[in-house]
Amino acid sequence: MGASANEIDRQIKETRDRMDENLGELEDRATSNAMRYGKVAAVAIGVVVAGGIAFLLYRRFRKPTLKDRLQGMSMESLRDLADEMAARLKKPLPSVTLTVNDRGAGDPGMLQSIVRKMAPAIVGTASTALIERVTRPSDGGDETAGPTRRSAPAPD
Repeated sequence: MGASANEIDRQIKETRDRMDENLGELEDRATSNAMRYGKVAAVAIGVVVAGGIAFLLYRRFRKPTLKDRLQGMSMESLRDLADEMAARLKKPLPSVTLTVNDRGAGDPGMLQSIVRKMAPAIVGTASTALIERVTRPSDGGDETAGPTRRSAPAPD
């Protein structure tokens, strides 16, 4: 006759287990392939972006050759340039006043010059002390007791 119900259930279970293993293996392959293709795509995009930036920098900093400059010119552009230069030359020059060794109100006094020279040092010292106070780890003890002194490490 036919196979018993227990034997059929066992064969179904074995078949399902094999199929689950195969599906698991296929899923693993798919994820590893997706990761590989993702990495390749990321590298390709990085190369394209780096190449584009290099091309833009090359175009920005490359000095045009004489041939490039002459090719960009035409008779019409030369006429426009001549008209523009003529218009600039017709405009009056701006007036300039030059004073040398004028002891006017712009010179600082002795006290003001001393303060200007010492202010950066005072501000730097104060800011360093403030930063040190803020970043110092707390001992967990009484805050009003003041800082504890630590001895310097002995030289080797």
